[in-house]
Amino acid sequence: MAPLQEGQYMIQTSSQSSARLNLQHYWVTESLGYLLHPSIPVAPDAKIADIATGTGAWPVSYSLHAAVPSSVQIDGFDVTDDMFPPADWLPSNVSLRTLDVLKPIPAELKGVYDVVCIRYFGVQVRNNDPSGVLANLVEMLKPGGYIQWVESDIYSQRVVKPTSCTLPESTALERHLAVWRRYLDASGLRYDWLAALPTHCIRHGMSEAHIYTPPSTPALRFTLTTAVLGAWEELSYNLDKDKEPDEFLGSGRELREKIGAFWREVEAGAALEQRFFVTVARK
Repeated sequence: MAPLQEGQYMIQTSSQSSARLNLQHYWVTESLGYLLHPSIPVAPDAKIADIATGTGAWPVSYSLHAAVPSSVQIDGFDVTDDMFPPADWLPSNVSLRTLDVLKPIPAELKGVYDVVCIRYFGVQVRNNDPSGVLANLVEMLKPGGYIQWVESDIYSQRVVKPTSCTLPESTALERHLAVWRRYLDASGLRYDWLAALPTHCIRHGMSEAHIYTPPSTPALRFTLTTAVLGAWEELSYNLDKDKEPDEFLGSGRELREKIGAFWREVEAGAALEQRFFVTVARK
């Protein structure tokens, strides 16, 4: 598989992907303790956009929150509707539709939203420059509106072990992370931009921006690890489509064999940990 290109899905849009995204939603929500940062005000007639909504888990969860009146409209957007639930199953104040946020924003969506949320879009940010997508998010906002951007740093993730763990100091999972970083490097995917995102927001016309780096929750490390290994397995099936093995990750079959070894290490106590970055900016 060639290095990942901008706009290309790293993983699949299957039932397994849907389950993994919903698990990831649980991990993020429980880790942060909120869906929307408490510094963001929400009026009874607010309109909220959720970008890269995936399965629509965030709009649905937010709409069901006891403190959110049904008059708040929540629109989820994704480049594909493959993982959307049926429209007639959604809450009355939730809608889901397709949108490629890397392309120019349709006129009917400009200046419409009080809040624009985006999560886990880092795999589409090339060469540490989020300017393209950020400019589009700002365009969707009303004056005085807010952006909430939630990411975890998949480049600098690390292996952690409990004190009782008997695994060797160097594990297969740790060795894979070094290879994983080389794959990300070849794809132009570095996550240094996360710490600088407030500065990018100001450059794009936001009046203020703040970054929060909440600590990870040890009890949820296994949940995160399950989601990450699931994402790598999805990636392995994309590798199967290529005629030649990937320079860094090998063939899909080879990556799945490695993942089997990773699971055995996880069962012995190894887990992954990633840093959270939450940026809140006001237009």
